Amino acid sequence: MLADLMPESLPGVMLEFSLPSEWACLTAAPIDYQQRYYAKQPEKAVFLIGRSLRTQAELGKASLLRCFIGGDWPFRDDVILSAAMKVMQAYTALTHFAPLEPPVVMLVPLPVATGSVKWRAETRGSTTVLLMDPQAEIKNWKGQLGIIFTHELLHLWVPNSLRLEGDYDWFFEGFTLYTALVTALDLKFIDFDEYLRTLARVYDSYLSRPDDLSLIDASERRWTSGNSVVYDKGMLVAFLYDLLITRQSGGRSRLADLYRELFREAPEPANGNDAIIALLSSSPAAADLAKAYIQSSKELELEPALASYGLRLDTTGKSSTFRLNSELRPDQKQLLKSLGYR
Repeated sequence: MLADLMPESLPGVMLEFSLPSEWACLTAAPIDYQQRYYAKQPEKAVFLIGRSLRTQAELGKASLLRCFIGGDWPFRDDVILSAAMKVMQAYTALTHFAPLEPPVVMLVPLPVATGSVKWRAETRGSTTVLLMDPQAEIKNWKGQLGIIFTHELLHLWVPNSLRLEGDYDWFFEGFTLYTALVTALDLKFIDFDEYLRTLARVYDSYLSRPDDLSLIDASERRWTSGNSVVYDKGMLVAFLYDLLITRQSGGRSRLADLYRELFREAPEPANGNDAIIALLSSSPAAADLAKAYIQSSKELELEPALASYGLRLDTTGKSSTFRLNSELRPDQKQLLKSLGYR
């Protein structure tokens, strides 16, 4: 990652690599006839250098997707391309917008896998880097790759393709976590039970730490406070928004539909918090939700929103659980079906 090696203040740089004959360099940056790479934004440039690197590519409906792969894996190279392309197509359809630059996915072995850490990922510019443990005991590698990509590839759109400024991490991290979970459900990488289990785990994580900051304040202090409220509370607030929007529309609209509005006009640079809160405040109830949980530091209350869906939150055991009522009304069944319940 070039930002780790060079000053971030450089506007654009031309690079040449002197490598052994059996080594190669793969990157999203363009290369000229003299084998020089041009990094227009050095802080976002990523280069994969090594032996025996392979390439997979597929032209989707909106852009070319390339996968650069190193190491030996218990699956064919085209599996990663297939999983990534499935997610890319879903987000292109969701936003009606193509990433500003052709995306690249890099997959290489995790140098040291310890304990429960089996993978790490980061999206920088138009490049998603995924480090995984090839020896991890994963039954469905394509499904696991798909789950990872539902989060990381959404960053190609949010925030990387938005011209928004300021600290709105609560949205591009917390809301991205929730939208990725919904996308994983839609693409059948997970089932509805896992959707609820994931939200319950996040709720327990949220309860384990103080909640004394608004999401805006937590975003501003994300790198200094060590508090995960941006992720946990941000994701759960997105869940509440989804419940609200789905109920208000009778199941015809979801939170994810707002992403299309976000990209519709490709606005000029604007404050991210102002632009997104304005978009989220489409009704008095939605505006109240933003005021309580995004702009203020009110503690989360999930139960009132769950009741309309025939759901309840059980916190009597060692871990929280979302449970369905034993008897569901027809309107509750319809709302649950809109969320993906079968």
